[in-house]
Amino acid sequence: MKKTILYVAIPLALLVILGLIFVPKFIAKTDKPDANKKPGNQQSQQISVDGFILKTEVLDNDIKAIGNIRANEEAEIRSEVSRKIRGIYFKEGTYVGRGKTLFKLDSDDLTAKLRRQQVDERLAVTKLEREKQLLDKGLTSQAEYDVLETTLEQIRAEITITRIDISKTYVRAPFSGIIGLRNVSSGAYVTPQTVLTTMQDIGRVKIDFSIPEKYIYLFQKGQKISFRVEGIDGEFEAEVYASEPKVENNTRSLVLRAVTDNPGKKLMPGTFANVTFLISENKDAIMIPTEALIPKLKGQSVYVVKDGKAKLVDVEIGSRTETLIEIKSDLVKPGDTIVTTNILRLKENSPVKVEKVN
Repeated sequence: MKKTILYVAIPLALLVILGLIFVPKFIAKTDKPDANKKPGNQQSQQISVDGFILKTEVLDNDIKAIGNIRANEEAEIRSEVSRKIRGIYFKEGTYVGRGKTLFKLDSDDLTAKLRRQQVDERLAVTKLEREKQLLDKGLTSQAEYDVLETTLEQIRAEITITRIDISKTYVRAPFSGIIGLRNVSSGAYVTPQTVLTTMQDIGRVKIDFSIPEKYIYLFQKGQKISFRVEGIDGEFEAEVYASEPKVENNTRSLVLRAVTDNPGKKLMPGTFANVTFLISENKDAIMIPTEALIPKLKGQSVYVVKDGKAKLVDVEIGSRTETLIEIKSDLVKPGDTIVTTNILRLKENSPVKVEKVN
């Protein structure tokens, strides 16, 4: 029995001794760093980023504004005198030429007055002719002849006034254009305060819009604008030809007026226009995606990839579009690659690997 225990105990003791000798060496070997893996290997520390290659492009420095479309000419049609309407000579919403009679007012009393004055004129002419014959024969004085001559001139002046009053009973179109809806009917009594109808000349239209005060010295007559109108496809162009002589006190802006042709009468007065007014053009602008810009306490920066590392470069910003922003700096130039992703993980001289370039 003792021999059996001895035979079992001796091998176990040998196993324990061998374990104490070789296990620590095995553990140390497995924990030893791989000779092929060097501490601080650059490849393992590179940050994957997307890049954007800088290039120059044309940048329009423009102003967006809301404009108001106006007719080339517009007028409220009123009567100069207070009388009844005897006739209406147009169809609403149609084109009428300049000088066309639109309304005829009652003028019976004026016509009768004119006939009486014309009779007085003929009688005065006859008297003057007789007085001339007597004057030539020395049978009357020059003073009596002058009285008759003056009376004839007065009658003729009154006839002229009456004819002017009669002409005022004809309400005519002041220019060629589209006549609006009439507000009165035949037989109505109207005064100079009554708006009979309206007229619009829309063969050409005007666009009124405002620009901020800081841009007024860049404005020149003859500059072009483009504009769009909701509900109408396409873009229209107009030429600025005039401006208000002063800046508006409340808005600190200057009102400009442009004009354009209106083929097909598509543009309707009173509608709004989305105006784009070009101030200047930069043919060598450098634009970057807005997400590449890094705001700082004082200014902005971008990361530029140089020799596989991210370099922080301070830049100035200019004009913006919906997705791009202009940058200005002597330290960046066309052909450089800037970082657009993983910016928060970067710091100065961080190794980077550009995965995708736009």
